Amino acid sequence: MSKINELWTNYKKQIIIGLAAFLALIIIIIIIIVLVNVFKKYDYTSLEQLLVKTTEEYIDDHPEILPTMANPQSIVDTSSLVEGKYLKDLSKISKDNTCSAEIKINWNEDNYYIIPKLSCNSYTTSSLTDHILENETIVDNETDSGLYDINNHYTYRGEYVNNYLNFMGYSWRIIKFDTEKIYFILADTLNNKMTYVYDDRYNESISSNRGYNTFETSRIYSSLMDIYNNDLKNYHKYLLTMDACTHTRSEGDIDKSGAIECTSILQTPISLLSVYDYMNASIDQRCINSASRNCSNYNYLASTTNRWWLMNGTNENTYEVYASNQSGILNLESANAKKALRMVLAIPSDLIYKSGDGTSSNPYTFYEY
Repeated sequence: MSKINELWTNYKKQIIIGLAAFLALIIIIIIIIVLVNVFKKYDYTSLEQLLVKTTEEYIDDHPEILPTMANPQSIVDTSSLVEGKYLKDLSKISKDNTCSAEIKINWNEDNYYIIPKLSCNSYTTSSLTDHILENETIVDNETDSGLYDINNHYTYRGEYVNNYLNFMGYSWRIIKFDTEKIYFILADTLNNKMTYVYDDRYNESISSNRGYNTFETSRIYSSLMDIYNNDLKNYHKYLLTMDACTHTRSEGDIDKSGAIECTSILQTPISLLSVYDYMNASIDQRCINSASRNCSNYNYLASTTNRWWLMNGTNENTYEVYASNQSGILNLESANAKKALRMVLAIPSDLIYKSGDGTSSNPYTFYEY
């Protein structure tokens, strides 16, 4: 019996020793985790993400700082985050102790988005447009493809241009940008099987259901707004209202500045491509009006899977609208015809560059905080 008691006593000792060792290991792990967090040093990208995270926490406790329509931007200084114990001093947590930062909170309709601006001796936060301008040469020779400075925008022109953008799971092409907005269009038509009428209302001027070519009241604009309100609803904070140039134009009009189409403006978060933007994308010198088949030459917008609608109608009647075929030839079609969609959207120019060089295999991306 004493032998059994001795074995049992030894067994209990081993259990106690094992538990003690296990608890000691847990305590050591906890201490290591604490020490790592206390002394953690952030690289630039991680520090930008931390600034966004701590600013969101600050907003939760101080909602009065949120921007409004009347005051569309708020700026949070890191001193406020440090004083409120949301953030440690940057010199203590950054691998580069020269860094300072400010955080911009930008209003966008009923949403807001945050832009952390980090400034260090060897690094400065770069927006997508900053990155493009730092790495693209502005084209002077009008027979070359690339980025042009025209009509108060940096505009991509030519057949082979590195203007691909990956966003919302779609592939896009950047059309143009300025200091406020980046305008971009689907790289190809929205859906290989889905087509839309531009409009199929009864048109009294021709006693037919061939529709009207007024974009603002068209069926296709209703379809676009359905896409915006449903398929794109999780991205509204990034999607800006833009001035869509909706006025009709004649096939013989030679203006490419937007002066014709922009006679009528619709403020909208989603649209189709204006005819003058399509013409500007071509560097063929013989693209002189929308009826010119040469506008499909040297034009990155020209090749698509399906025929697709542009935004503008003709001013020579009330029922025909510009459309493009798969080879990029523009022509006028009755508004009640069915074509595919290439929607146009706009995002802020100060969204922060993440990766990519604009090629189809490595498109531009930005941080979606």
